[in-house]
Amino acid sequence: MNVNQLPEGLQGEPQRIRDGVKQWSQIVAWSWSETSAFSDTANLEQEKKLKAFFIKILQDQARYSYAVNSYGDESKKPDAYTASLKIKKFVMGKNSEIDDSDLENVTLTLPKVYEKLTGQEPNSLSYEPFMKMFHVEIVTDRFSGSIRDASEAEKAEIKDRIGDEDVQYIIYLAYPPCPVLSPATVTETQLENWMKNQNEYGEEVTDYLPPSAYIPVSFS
Repeated sequence: MNVNQLPEGLQGEPQRIRDGVKQWSQIVAWSWSETSAFSDTANLEQEKKLKAFFIKILQDQARYSYAVNSYGDESKKPDAYTASLKIKKFVMGKNSEIDDSDLENVTLTLPKVYEKLTGQEPNSLSYEPFMKMFHVEIVTDRFSGSIRDASEAEKAEIKDRIGDEDVQYIIYLAYPPCPVLSPATVTETQLENWMKNQNEYGEEVTDYLPPSAYIPVSFS
C-alpha cells in the first residue's frame, strides 16, 4: 500500500488503514455468503437481521448518493446523509443509536459477529476515534474504494444536516454487486475462508488483501 496516496492526515496510520481494508473486505464477504457466524437459534436470527440491515442500508446510501451526484437531486441529500451516519454507527456496534425499525430489539452487533467469525475485534471499523473522522459514501460500480479530504463546505453541511461534527474525510466504501461465484471470479469457499480469516489450509491469514480481486477493498 502506498500511504502517499492517502490524505496527509492519514499517512501516519498505515496499520490502521490496512486493518480497515481487511475488515471491510471480510464483512462484505460475510454479507455475500450463505454462511453465518452463529449457530444457536437466538443469535442466528439476530445475525440474519443484521445482515439484511447491512445490505439494505448500503443500498439505500448508494442510491440516494447517486441521485444527488448524478442527477443533482438535492431532495435526496438528507436521506443520503442519514444513511451514511447509520452505516458508521452500525459498523461501530452502536445499534441503540440507530433509529430504524429493522434493528428493533436487535442486541447483537456487527463487531460481535466479526469477532465470532475471525476471533479478532474489528479494531479499525469499531474504533470510534478513527471512524468518527469519516463521512461514508457507498460506491457500487467498482471493487476498490478511496478516501479524500472533506472540504470545509462539506464539513459544515454534514454537521448542519446530521450533527456529525468530527468529519475530516470522505470515504468511498466499495460494495459492488456480488459476482457470479466461480473459479474465474470468487468461490463460495474463498468467501467463507476470507470472512473467517483463514486460508484454504485453515491457517490464520496475515495478509490484509483478500484472496480474489473480486472481493472489494476500501480505505485506500
